[in-house]
Amino acid sequence: MKRLRVVCYAINGRGLGHLTRQLAIARWMRRYAEVLNVGLELWVLTSSEADTLARREGFPALKLPSKAMLRDAGVDLSRGLTIARAWVLQSVALLQPDLLIVDTFPGGTYGELLATLELAPRRALVARPVRPTMAEDPGYSGLLPLYQTVLVPDDAGSTRGETSSGLGPILLREREELTPRAAARRALGVPEGQRAVWLSLGGGGDPAAMSTLPRLVDALRGRGWHVVVAAGPLYDGEERRGEGVTWLERYAGMELLLGVDAAVSAGGYNAFHELMYAGVPTVFLPQPRVADDQEARVAQAVAAGAARLARSLEDVPGLLESPGDPAAARALVPRNGARDAAARLLSTLLPAEDVARAAELLSPALLASRSAQALPPRVLLELARALSGDSPSQHAARRAAALDWIDRGVLQGEPPKDPPPAASLLALLDRFDTLGLPPERGAELVMTLRRRWPAASPGELLAASERLLTAFIPFDDWGGAVALLRAMPSQRTWALTSFAESLARWLGRERDLFDAQRSFVRIDGGGRRGLAESLALLADGGAASAPGASDDEPLL
Repeated sequence: MKRLRVVCYAINGRGLGHLTRQLAIARWMRRYAEVLNVGLELWVLTSSEADTLARREGFPALKLPSKAMLRDAGVDLSRGLTIARAWVLQSVALLQPDLLIVDTFPGGTYGELLATLELAPRRALVARPVRPTMAEDPGYSGLLPLYQTVLVPDDAGSTRGETSSGLGPILLREREELTPRAAARRALGVPEGQRAVWLSLGGGGDPAAMSTLPRLVDALRGRGWHVVVAAGPLYDGEERRGEGVTWLERYAGMELLLGVDAAVSAGGYNAFHELMYAGVPTVFLPQPRVADDQEARVAQAVAAGAARLARSLEDVPGLLESPGDPAAARALVPRNGARDAAARLLSTLLPAEDVARAAELLSPALLASRSAQALPPRVLLELARALSGDSPSQHAARRAAALDWIDRGVLQGEPPKDPPPAASLLALLDRFDTLGLPPERGAELVMTLRRRWPAASPGELLAASERLLTAFIPFDDWGGAVALLRAMPSQRTWALTSFAESLARWLGRERDLFDAQRSFVRIDGGGRRGLAESLALLADGGAASAPGASDDEPLL
């Protein structure tokens, strides 16, 4: 198995944007690598005070204090700079990444990356749009050539370096991953029939949030709204709990946004795009930032009819009565660029056609499948890999070898072609849904066949699975179906599709899978007969007359 190491470097002070973008990309890189059977080790280096968000998403994180934390603790910033430079240099030197991914600031906010970049053979910058004054500054633009790949995560953005097309904003969840409205409202504790508003002023570290947030909670609750408060990990002000309020304990609750009817929010990059992507009309309260023009961003949503701009806290309750059009919000941010960004970055380390195959397989249609949503991610990716077969580069090598054998007269005819893996996986999951089969049981059945017939092609695996699913339906005993398949010896010579047909013919004579397994064990005699012969005898009703058969013979 090929093994790769990637380090994501996310600087954050009082927000979460840099870290959540890196984690959004890392999630998709991990998914693609799993399908391609590539060992991908992902690390996060961050100064975000919400570094436990990385743990929530399953990534190890190394933590550096943010500038805000140093100021709050009374530490001299020049000393912090010295420590940061040495810490970053040493961490990257120890991790030895194949790819270093940096967010927004090409030199880091301390300039701490300048001595570090040469330690990574491949470097990529996720260049979130910044104010023109910063973009034109030589200290920013002059460092861009140090990165082989520069991705601009914006609908109107362009991509420089090795890639040429723009991305959408990079978000932590896809639309297909958002919790449905009814379930989200239950999770948020919103009473039936009551309007719910999402209240967030960024990561919570802005000094103004300490006084503003409690005032807004009181005002909105007094107007009959159930207030869902996403205060942020850095909020250290007064909390408002009790009737009519849900105080979120988790960071980055994007997956619950369908449970609210409107929002009141700052205009930060991630908050803005998450709310618009989920179709939540919003009253925005832009905050002043050095690099981020929140006013200009909010103006786009107001012009599109997706949001309203509040000039003061007193304006918010009135504007919230008509905050905008959900459809206009979704149209403003129609897609999430995380999957595309991950594919482009992984393609700097792996053959691009292989990554494209993985991206095609893990499509939005797959994420929307009921069975796919019910499966644990590890099981879904294992099933996807089983049905994807060789990667395109492996397939090309295998096909070239087969064509060479055909030219030499060893083989005749064209090498067999498998169906598109994305279509195969969706067809199988749709079959689970149609049969009412618990997806984990269905996946277990398919993976049992894969382990027993490791050389079977994805097309053979799909055909055999569909044949056996039909054969097992009358028994309504999927645990018994898996147990019966596990009793079958591994095969190297007998085609999986032939086995499936023989097994299906025999099962047509049976009424109970437990009795069927007893019959197989007796007639197989611990492997004394070949599998094909045993199934042929069973299909012909020969179990009772098999030599040495006895009702008292113990199961193996």
